[in-house]
Amino acid sequence: MKENATEILVVDDVEQIRSFIRVILLKLGFEKVETSSSSQDVIERLRRKNYDMIFLDINLPGVDGLSLLRLIRDKYPKIKVIMCTGNSTEQNVKEAISAGAAGFLAKPVLAKNITALFDRLKVPYISLTQISR
Repeated sequence: MKENATEILVVDDVEQIRSFIRVILLKLGFEKVETSSSSQDVIERLRRKNYDMIFLDINLPGVDGLSLLRLIRDKYPKIKVIMCTGNSTEQNVKEAISAGAAGFLAKPVLAKNITALFDRLKVPYISLTQISR
């Protein structure tokens, strides 16, 4: 199997959520998946490394996810940002999309929702047949 060289960063202040999304992405064939728990850490990482995609929680301590999304869109427009939240109100979704999010995932994040989003965004991944949904 060919390695998927897509560089992904998963950002959430809850370690279990970061780990769960990372495991799903690894099972989908992505081998370069890093995690972060804070906006400040993300800002530092972006200065040193290029990412293709960021899964970003809206509710982060300090600089919130929507503010961080705007900064990423402004300075790093090629990065696809997928917003994630447990509080997916219509207002949150509209604000995230208007700020430039490539997509939106409601928590709890499910593997089938990630693959549906990747299908819509035309992001290649390996089949989930071996993953129980």
